[in-house]
Amino acid sequence: MSATRRETRLWLALLIALLLIYLVWPGIDLPVSAWFYRPDSGFWIDDQTWVQLVHHTVPWVGRLLLLGSLAGWLLGHYARQPGLRRLARPAAALFLGLVFGLGLLAHGVLKEHWGRARPVQVSQFGGTASFTPPWQPASECQRNCSFVSGHAGTGFALIALGALAAPQRRRRWLIAGWSAGLLLGALRIAQGGHFLSDVLFGGLLLWGTSLAIRACWTRWRLRRWHKLRHSANRKATT
Repeated sequence: MSATRRETRLWLALLIALLLIYLVWPGIDLPVSAWFYRPDSGFWIDDQTWVQLVHHTVPWVGRLLLLGSLAGWLLGHYARQPGLRRLARPAAALFLGLVFGLGLLAHGVLKEHWGRARPVQVSQFGGTASFTPPWQPASECQRNCSFVSGHAGTGFALIALGALAAPQRRRRWLIAGWSAGLLLGALRIAQGGHFLSDVLFGGLLLWGTSLAIRACWTRWRLRRWHKLRHSANRKATT
């Protein structure tokens, strides 16, 4: 419980720090994206074959992770072998993280309704839309907009694999998820597909989803333990 509280406090501290940074300097995304932009060729890295290959492969990786996590949970839940049964918990956490964090919150709520234009769409980089800070809902984009990054979110979703594990394993998956998310996010920034804040807030969103999954699981385990204890006490007194 203490390790979970420390992780939650770290998440809250990073969220507050990020909000303060973007409130004080709302245009910080623009100079970061400008590093990858050339007036004569735009976001030139987007023309590279390997970049396009990664771009089109990542969504399929996310779909495979979703199906694989569901299959892993079913296999672990109904298997009799202890080794296979250990698959159930991380697979279930990953499935929930992908469905609720990446699918519902990132894609279903934010990307479809926040209305933030992508870097390639704003006037500073040759587009026609206006730049808006990440904390401000806008109407500069109609669908599948910039805030937050779905590609980076696929990497950040790996954090959920450690959501229901011991602290040491949670830290390993936290590092792995952030590493994968930031790497994919950096590529999307270089492509002009997302701003830095889309990546960072997306990481906090998927991490927060993982923490919420653990909190719900912990509450369920405690309620189940109290129920079993109460039942055992009743049997002992009868």
